[in-house]
Amino acid sequence: MQDENRFVGGMSGQEVDPKLLQEVLFNVMKQTSEDSVKALETFTKQQQHRAERLNQAAKALHKKHGEEHPDVLAVERMAKSADGLKSKLGKQTKRVKSFPKVRSFEWVVFGTVRDESGQPATNLVVRVFDKDRKYDDLLGETETDANGDFSIIYHERDFKESNEDLPELYVLVTDAKGKLLYTSRDNLRFNAGQSEYFAIRLGTQTKRKAATKKKSTVDAAATTIRQKKGSG
Repeated sequence: MQDENRFVGGMSGQEVDPKLLQEVLFNVMKQTSEDSVKALETFTKQQQHRAERLNQAAKALHKKHGEEHPDVLAVERMAKSADGLKSKLGKQTKRVKSFPKVRSFEWVVFGTVRDESGQPATNLVVRVFDKDRKYDDLLGETETDANGDFSIIYHERDFKESNEDLPELYVLVTDAKGKLLYTSRDNLRFNAGQSEYFAIRLGTQTKRKAATKKKSTVDAAATTIRQKKGSG
């Protein structure tokens, strides 16, 4: 297993330097973020121009045919749709710009927390830990913003110990009063990279535990029935 981790995808071939791989991934993430902002800004401007043209056309048709004419109503709907899309693109652009800008010597954990219905979970406390043999290290904490987004930047010194090259991450999410809403401690992110993303959906763990408990109860009942039949 250890040998396989030295190759890309576990396939034999040229060995990969972990530090070099992390540097490549970091540069890819940085470039992707920059390109996304440029693309979103371009699309936002296009939709703004489209909405303006459609609104002008709607006004011209309104003067010619009246406000209840089908063509007027259709163009007005298109203009409203374009304006709504422009607004959404503008919000997404602002959101992408707020994503963490990580320098080469920094490490980051970022992600999004959503509630059971899929809506952004705001003002929740997110803590990131590195699991160790004795005491887990708190790498940082923050609160989710209006989009449910969070980011925590830490440094190699925060987790580096003897015989440990990379952290083993897990995330805790609590409300303002400290009530635990989510934990990934039972599903560690082993050998975490310089940039790690977590998409968290609240309530999923409770449902899984309930389903597991129900299955265990059903299995136990089935075993009891079989035992009774065997003894009879």
